[in-house]
Amino acid sequence: MFCVCNCLACGCPWEKHHHITYEYQTNLTHLNKNASLSDIDEYITSLRNEQEQIKDVYKKLAKFLHANAILPLNEDILEYLQQFIHEEKMKNNAGARNTDVIDALQKMMDDHKKEMELFKETIRNGGERPNSKDVLQPKEIFPLVGTLYHLSINGKKIRDQVNGLKLSQDNIKRDREIYLELPAKANSSTVMREFKNVIPPR
Repeated sequence: MFCVCNCLACGCPWEKHHHITYEYQTNLTHLNKNASLSDIDEYITSLRNEQEQIKDVYKKLAKFLHANAILPLNEDILEYLQQFIHEEKMKNNAGARNTDVIDALQKMMDDHKKEMELFKETIRNGGERPNSKDVLQPKEIFPLVGTLYHLSINGKKIRDQVNGLKLSQDNIKRDREIYLELPAKANSSTVMREFKNVIPPR
């Protein structure tokens, strides 16, 4: 049975919304006055290394999702990047000196497009499914995501976001669960007896 749920706020079908459960904030990091240029370079290098690790995990997870037909190749991230670029350009028009931010976001979007094209080409050349040797096993997913928690700069933020998403999903599940009292006559049906074994008593 398929259930169509409508948004409680506007009444349109729930799946029409972009379910954004987080918001981006710009935080200025002030370095110690004694920090040298080499310290700053080292910090920037660490950030770039972490970015590469995060992208690597994302690519592995995307390949797993595609191979297991859970999700088609998702390019929503391009829409988000375009939105951020648009917002940064508006700030720039208002006098902000953020051309480096705009350039970095544009480069990130271009790199992502190239990676997605390479990924699509790999899938086309290798058949509909990626080579099973290259695809994660389900038991490898949580340890892989867990490696991101140990990143020195962004690890805690990633863990907090994942925990926030889990809490949000648990709340949605709790609010959407419906308990049914099966009628006494249901005992005569094999299917209903199996349901009683599956559905926990309240």
